Amino acid sequence: MTIPRNIIDEITKLRLEISTHDDLYYIKNDPGITDLEYDMLMKRLIEIETLYPELLSPDSPSQRVGGKISKEFNNVRHKQVMLSLSNTYVREELLDFDRRVEQLTGSEDYKYVAELKIDGVAISLHYKEGLFSLGVTRGDGQQGDDITANLRTVRSIPLKAKLFEGIPEEFEVRGEVYIEKTAFLEMNKYQEEKGGKIFVNPRNAAAGTLKLQDSGMVAKRPLTMFAYSLIYPETANNKLSSHWKGLELLDRMGFRVNPIRNIYDSIEDVIAFCNEWNGKRDTLHYEIDGAVIKVDSINQQEKLGATAKSPRWAVAFKFSAEQVETKLESVNWQVGRTGAVTPVANLTPVFLAGSTVSRATLHNVDEIERKNLHLGDMVIIEKGGDIIPKIVEVVLEKREINAEKITPPVGCP
Repeated sequence: MTIPRNIIDEITKLRLEISTHDDLYYIKNDPGITDLEYDMLMKRLIEIETLYPELLSPDSPSQRVGGKISKEFNNVRHKQVMLSLSNTYVREELLDFDRRVEQLTGSEDYKYVAELKIDGVAISLHYKEGLFSLGVTRGDGQQGDDITANLRTVRSIPLKAKLFEGIPEEFEVRGEVYIEKTAFLEMNKYQEEKGGKIFVNPRNAAAGTLKLQDSGMVAKRPLTMFAYSLIYPETANNKLSSHWKGLELLDRMGFRVNPIRNIYDSIEDVIAFCNEWNGKRDTLHYEIDGAVIKVDSINQQEKLGATAKSPRWAVAFKFSAEQVETKLESVNWQVGRTGAVTPVANLTPVFLAGSTVSRATLHNVDEIERKNLHLGDMVIIEKGGDIIPKIVEVVLEKREINAEKITPPVGCP
């Protein structure tokens, strides 16, 4: 069947227009049209592709709608191992890292790139001739699951990268898929209203979503991505010289790259970056759990090498547990299977380190006495290991005069 010229012109125009608006909304955060106008453009595109299926292409914006059902995910071996980063927690450990880098690089000058550590899910994206061809989870670092159909629905992942001189025909992009704080709260509210699963935190929600076997459901979840690494194949004619240049190229190619990054000559400047964002993480619309520091030069990265698990040219600086203030409203006494009674604090719900917290364990009566807890107290809470909520201390200056002491039950509750 001959396709009318006006249909070909219209579908070309629609794809360009929708892709432009995707870039404005999901990459540049500067929407150019209303949701309704966007939906009408997409509806018309799908109508034409349904009438003329021979016009359907893998880089069409309609492919983000999802709908493919996967009974299982195939395993894919990574072309380059996805190593995990060693963690540091204090200034002295970063200084030790710097001393090792200095020793292994010899007399060469070196620079560090400092970036925020997004609390999400690491993924690998493969492109051939600019088209997104394969998406893989980190897995065990050696191999991961093929979740290409699910990743196609993530609108901040380009289905077609912008290519220019010097970019090889095939390349790999690594990034972090995550859910923003507000979107996570809205998603949980929707789940609660329909009686669905309530997610613990944004990271778990993102990880669970990527493993769904229905890409149509994935498309309805508010996933987004920051790209953090560009990798050329070993057969590439030209070699990427630095990590910083790779980030700049990713930005030019249409990938969403976190603008909060910097390049430094000294570890002291890196430490200042870490301290700054440890204090400012509440100002961000996404969760971070630290900063990532990488030696900039690719040649020096190769010279430094890696251990069996971690690169010697990069390290993660993990932030201390986030703390917030809330009210201790009441205490429940729970009886375990062995008969042990454990007090549990009921708190005024508050958002902390990626999830809404309304309860915290008090461990035992001795713990209540040690912390001098009273009903109605304003308390400081944090998550032990960023997972389990616990009360750190009482804000004594905010205690009411008639605050009631917490007393254990006389009989078995």
